[in-house]
Amino acid sequence: MKRGFALIEAVVGIVIVLIIAAIFATIFARPRTPTGRAQCQSNLEQISLGFRQYTQDADNKFPPVQVGESNGWADVIVTYTKSTRIFQCPAAESSMPPLTDYFYNRRLSLAGMGQLKEPSQTILIGDGNDNAPTWASLSQLPSSWLTNEKSPARRHNDGAIYGFADGHAQWLAPISVKSTAPQSGYSTFALR
Repeated sequence: MKRGFALIEAVVGIVIVLIIAAIFATIFARPRTPTGRAQCQSNLEQISLGFRQYTQDADNKFPPVQVGESNGWADVIVTYTKSTRIFQCPAAESSMPPLTDYFYNRRLSLAGMGQLKEPSQTILIGDGNDNAPTWASLSQLPSSWLTNEKSPARRHNDGAIYGFADGHAQWLAPISVKSTAPQSGYSTFALR
């Protein structure tokens, strides 16, 4: 004998379909803006490791910000990374080598690796101004970057990617980055 759906079964079926539709609607309704976050993180990890290789060859000292009149830290590090494209963030306005979209922590210029108390907490490099010269550097995040939604510190889903002195890279919200007070005559900027 053939049995039809009872009213309660039909209501339960409709409710299940509506719940599934609501789940899919929220997933597909999110704005899909390609931020290039994973590629940017990979770039900064490679650059950070290039810095590590440089320091091994330079008596454990970081490179200067600027080398000569027209070269900077990125021109020095590219020797170790073997790629100029990794100095461009995929989420930034298009730029071409020899420009860079990243900044170097100016406070590390010519500093010794041994001076760092916590390399895993010390920012070495990060998302910076688009199409900057290869000597682009900062000693702290500009205050305007903390509030401006279009700043490099908010380039990747309201945060930025930073490479650290120990070679790793990670995403941070601007509020997580601070400038530390000098400790034993040396200061840097790092995680909060």
